[in-house]
Amino acid sequence: MKKNKNSLLLDIGWCEWVSFPALKIPAIEAEVIVDSRQSVLTIFDYSTFKEGEDLMISFGVHPIQDNNDVEVYSVMPVKTRRLVSFENGDRDWCYVIETEMRIGSMKKNIDLTLVNREDTTFRLQLAAKTIKNLVKINPQKSYLTGHILSGLNSSLA
Repeated sequence: MKKNKNSLLLDIGWCEWVSFPALKIPAIEAEVIVDSRQSVLTIFDYSTFKEGEDLMISFGVHPIQDNNDVEVYSVMPVKTRRLVSFENGDRDWCYVIETEMRIGSMKKNIDLTLVNREDTTFRLQLAAKTIKNLVKINPQKSYLTGHILSGLNSSLA
């Protein structure tokens, strides 16, 4: 009996909770962007430094939407830099890191482009193309992998 390939894919909606263990982010709401090629994480208070031959980046993240009280800080090696064009026409060179992402039962290493712009609704914009062979996206639904409990603020603080 032949298995249906789609039955093996994780069902996700247009908005899902994601975690990044290496970044110490247990939960962050992600807007799943179908036509984007790069996943973008909004950061603040960043600096770069050398550790041996590696370029490292230290940065902060506000993982909860509309809340700047909760801050998570991380240090990661820089993978590359990328020229990013923003909706308002601005362009900027942004750092890219690689880290493990967890969404529902799925784990995958992805590239995250770090942008220093906190004027976005979602602090994480997840490019569907980076996980396209692992998920099936339902753009009419959200949180198909589960809701995070209201105690999230206290677990991040």
